Amino acid sequence: MAEKQDEEKYPGEANQMVPLLPPTYSHTVGLDALRTVESLKIKQIPSLSEIICGIPSQAKFDIFNERNERIFQAHETSSFWQRCFCTNRRRFTLRIINNINQDIILIRREFKCCSGCCWCANTQCCKQELTVESPPGTVIGTVSQKGSCCRYTYEINDANDTLIFTLVGPAIIFDGPLTCCCENKFTLLGTDGVTEIGAIYKKYRGFLSEAFSSADAFLLEFPMDLDVKMKAVALGALFLIDFMLFSTVPGSN
Repeated sequence: MAEKQDEEKYPGEANQMVPLLPPTYSHTVGLDALRTVESLKIKQIPSLSEIICGIPSQAKFDIFNERNERIFQAHETSSFWQRCFCTNRRRFTLRIINNINQDIILIRREFKCCSGCCWCANTQCCKQELTVESPPGTVIGTVSQKGSCCRYTYEINDANDTLIFTLVGPAIIFDGPLTCCCENKFTLLGTDGVTEIGAIYKKYRGFLSEAFSSADAFLLEFPMDLDVKMKAVALGALFLIDFMLFSTVPGSN
């Protein structure tokens, strides 16, 4: 019985999601699962190889709505060597599938030689960016880092490369087991660059989780009436932030 529960909690390496709900549970198609939500909770599944051996594995995430119902799961595909030696710069694709194993969103990020320092992000070789596709093969938006003197800043564009949102990070990034009282808030600004319409919060997962695993938890907030495509692109921005700033295995440095 215990082995069966472990298998359900930590799916295998076959990139197939173990359905938590029967196929009849959801009548939504594609991005429609995002239509009536105004927040998403993203929790990375801890990796035993990372905790025990310090070897980074391909990331997996559960994505929940505000009612704590899992609506998606995300699976990373990346090179072992880049995960080991280019942790926060690595190239990856992220498949986001629903509860019946249908591919809904595909996120792609290319390798960059620079880790994305905020003051040199205006150069193409340093700027971190990714594309979001839904269905896979159809680009619905992009997320790209913007140069800044002190804060991590990102531009979120639609499929026509029109600026929709600006995402501005905190002045200081906090991470690790001793940051329980610190908040990492990335503010989502509207087209005027001033009005706050949402945010991404990096949540503290507890001393042991923060000390021995790079598995993180996030909260994404946006307006309920936002276009579902832009909700998906905002989710892509969250993953770019996670891989850039919070993916290093504790103690690996």
